[in-house]
Amino acid sequence: MRISAFLGSPRKKGNTAHLLNQIVEELRNSRHEIEVIYLRDKKISGCIEDFACQKVFDKPGCSIKDDMQELHQKILEADCILIATPVFCWSFSAQIKTFLDRLYCLEKYYKDGSYISLVEGKKCGLIVTAGGDEFDGADLVVEGYRRMTEFHRMKDVGRLVAANIQTKKDLLKPEVKKTVKEFAQSINRRK
Repeated sequence: MRISAFLGSPRKKGNTAHLLNQIVEELRNSRHEIEVIYLRDKKISGCIEDFACQKVFDKPGCSIKDDMQELHQKILEADCILIATPVFCWSFSAQIKTFLDRLYCLEKYYKDGSYISLVEGKKCGLIVTAGGDEFDGADLVVEGYRRMTEFHRMKDVGRLVAANIQTKKDLLKPEVKKTVKEFAQSINRRK
């Protein structure tokens, strides 16, 4: 399986990156082809809502010329995408939020309001790190993700929330290691 993992932390070696690396190692043991994309290194502008993307039905068609052109292609070519984010102000990181906003062009609307999704049925998983507990913003990220995958008609293959994470040492706890294995197995099981 081809997996594109989008890291939305502004820190390349922070807690979210460390957790994602653990998951990537588990998945590579199952012989998946995995690419980690660091969104902090990409130039991604916010959606300008000009609806140019709605003039074409067979490709994203976004009018903004930035790194999202490449990322749209990676999403379309992947069998599964993973979204990794820390909790920032009770939500996704800015890097992930801008990235998610720009996925609107993957839906194509008809005049009657119905739509098709260019990513319908594609697997998607969520990885979240939180300094607070599960109900201090991580729950809102999970709900936003659930609604996003539902809207895009994607197949949710799992959500891993690592709460109360202050340092990388917290990610080495047996309970976290166990959830990493379970998350990777969930991706492997879901067809």
